[in-house]
Amino acid sequence: MQRYQHLLAAVDFSDMGGEVIQHAQQMAELFDARLSLLHVVQDLTLAAEPFGEPAALVLGEEIRQQHLTRSQENLEALAAQHQLPLHVERAIETGFAAETIISFAEDKQVDLIVLAHSGKKGIFGLLGSTANAVVKSAKCDVLVVRYKSV
Repeated sequence: MQRYQHLLAAVDFSDMGGEVIQHAQQMAELFDARLSLLHVVQDLTLAAEPFGEPAALVLGEEIRQQHLTRSQENLEALAAQHQLPLHVERAIETGFAAETIISFAEDKQVDLIVLAHSGKKGIFGLLGSTANAVVKSAKCDVLVVRYKSV
């Protein structure tokens, strides 16, 4: 088994975020590895341009800053809730989720990404799954925590 040295817990603020952190934290302890926590503030896509980049809604700077501040507060609260040590890197990035997670992992030399599958079914599960995109494109291992319906 590979001995991981740097794990990335990529979280949104859904119910699954806590499970992602628990899995990543347990594995980091098992391998005595570094742990980073990442939340991506996604660009809001309105529609896809034919033969081009997605069209995105451009938020005003004040609204964008409020969203980033709220995301930072939520990330710190999530880290505190799971009693993550202060040396665990906490990062907020902006962009499209899958691309940003992969880029962050490459820049920080992460060797295992832990993230959740949304649990969406039907057509909603086929459209834009971040987990699927990360699994297909990441250059490191990926652990996908599955959504457990009650």
